[in-house]
Amino acid sequence: MLAAAVVLIAGGFAWLALEGDGALTVESGEALASARGEGEAITRVSLSDGSAIWLDEGTAIEASRNDGERVVLAQSDGRAVYDVRPNGPRRWSVRAGPLTVDVVGTRFSVVRRGARVRVELERGHVAVRGEAIGTVHLAPGEHVEVGAPTPPPEPPEPAAPPVAVREEQPAVDMPALDTSRPRVARPSSTWRALADRGAYADAFAALGERALGEASRQSVSEDELYALADTARLSGHPRLAVTPLRRLMDEHASGVAALTLGRLQLDALDDPRGATRSLARADALSVPAHLAETLLARRVEAHRRAGDADTARSLAAAYLRAHPEGRYADRVRASAGDL
Repeated sequence: MLAAAVVLIAGGFAWLALEGDGALTVESGEALASARGEGEAITRVSLSDGSAIWLDEGTAIEASRNDGERVVLAQSDGRAVYDVRPNGPRRWSVRAGPLTVDVVGTRFSVVRRGARVRVELERGHVAVRGEAIGTVHLAPGEHVEVGAPTPPPEPPEPAAPPVAVREEQPAVDMPALDTSRPRVARPSSTWRALADRGAYADAFAALGERALGEASRQSVSEDELYALADTARLSGHPRLAVTPLRRLMDEHASGVAALTLGRLQLDALDDPRGATRSLARADALSVPAHLAETLLARRVEAHRRAGDADTARSLAAAYLRAHPEGRYADRVRASAGDL
C-alpha cells in the first residue's frame, strides 16, 4: 500500500515521505512519514488538509500510520506545536514518551524531555492518556505534566548561636504549655509550588492523600481549592477532586468548576446522573463563551448515558441549531440517532 521511502530536504529541514492513498501530504505532494526541525529557526511543516506542525531544532516526529482515517505520530525529545484542522476526516494521536494525545481539531503543544512530558492546550479539546494519569480531558488554557523531578528539599535554617546567660540573672519561670488543644500541622507548601508549575504528580506525592482531603475540606481560598482539585484530577486521583470542585461550585459560584466536575463524573467516575446535575448547575452559573459549546455537548452525553432520552434529544437539537458545524456536531448527531 505504501511505496518506497523518499528522503527530501527543503526549507532548512528534512522529512521522510511515504506515498500512500488518502494520506496527509507535505508541500511536495509526498505523504508525511517523518520530519525533523533543522537550524535555529522554528520549522513549519504544512500539510495538505490545512493542518500544520511547528518543530523546534532537533525535535523529530515519525508517523506509524498516515491514511484517510488516522494519523499517528511519535514525537522525540523537544518541543512541537500541532495545529490540527477542526472537523477533518482523520483522527490524530501524538505519542510522546509516557503520554498519548488524542485530538480531532485543535491547537496544542507537547514538550518532551525523556520521561518528562508537558501537554498544553490552546484551543479545541484533547484527551491525554498515560499510566500515571489515566485519561485527562483538557479544556483551553489547561495543561498536564508528568515525570517532573521533585526539587531537592530546602536546607534547614542554621541554628541560632547560643546566647550567653550571666549567672547573676534570676531564673525566669516559664509558663506551662497549653495542651488543651492538639496542634494541627499544616501541609508543606512544596506541593503548591509544584502544582503552580504543572507538576501535578509530584505535587500529589508531596502533599499526600490524607492531607489533600483535609485541605479540601478546610481551605477557604478559591485559588487553593482550584490548585487542590487540579492536583487530584491531573495526578490520576479523580475522586479526591470532587470535594474541592463541589466547594468551588457551591461556595464560590464557579461555573467552570461545575463543568469540570461534570466532565470528571462522565470521564472518570462513571456517574452520568451526577454529571447531569453538575452540568445543569454550570449552565445556571454560566461559563466563559469559549466553553459554552463544550458544556452543551457534554449535557447531551450526560443525559443520554443517564437514560433521559427526551432531555438528551432536546439538548442535541439546541446544540445543532447553535453549532451545526461545531467540533462536537458529529458526536451529537450520533447520540441523537441512538436515542
